[in-house]
Amino acid sequence: MKILCCDTSNRTCCAGIFDEGKELSYEISLEKKTHSETFMPLVMRVFKECGLNPVDMDALAVTTGPGSFTGIRIGLSAVKGMALATGLNVIPVSALKALALSVENVAADASDTIIVPCFDARNDRVFASAIDDATGDVLVEDGAYFNEDFIELLKKVSGADAKQLIVVGDGAETVRKALFFSHRVEYAPGAVILPKGILKAAEGIEPVNGAAVKASYCAVSRAERYHN
Repeated sequence: MKILCCDTSNRTCCAGIFDEGKELSYEISLEKKTHSETFMPLVMRVFKECGLNPVDMDALAVTTGPGSFTGIRIGLSAVKGMALATGLNVIPVSALKALALSVENVAADASDTIIVPCFDARNDRVFASAIDDATGDVLVEDGAYFNEDFIELLKKVSGADAKQLIVVGDGAETVRKALFFSHRVEYAPGAVILPKGILKAAEGIEPVNGAAVKASYCAVSRAERYHN
């Protein structure tokens, strides 16, 4: 099964093509240009590198959020357009789970580790979740949290105070401000979503018609907050 995996949900964007789990090509952009400028040229380069085209894919996987409202919309619009043009179905993926599955745990045994993926949402807020590294079980659901509220949820996870926590993503420094209950914490603020993480997060998710895929913002936009 050939899958194109895409992400534009946060400050980086990426795309990768996999065939039966084998990575054929990928690219990640760290440019400061907007994703509207960089994403589709990046995707086309990824296709060119492995000599394939969108019609050669069996499905398209894309992160649906949470993260940047504009970034999410750019990626979803592009992937939905490809899906419509090719007749392919789409696999919607949590950006937080894709981030968690993009990192390699070298700090502790998976059975003793909780991965905490988080994106900075400004003003001491994060888009965050918590995932059991061994089972992949979600221990704290994706959400937009004030850092102290998120830590309170994390404290309620059974055994969390005794486990190794690995806090990944550009929200790590925000979480660090409030995370005081565990002495076994590693921070990786530079971790970003990789195509391989998207592929792993897509496992077990049934592809659906692109029109049915919705963004998962986990919060209202600034315009909506001001309107209310």
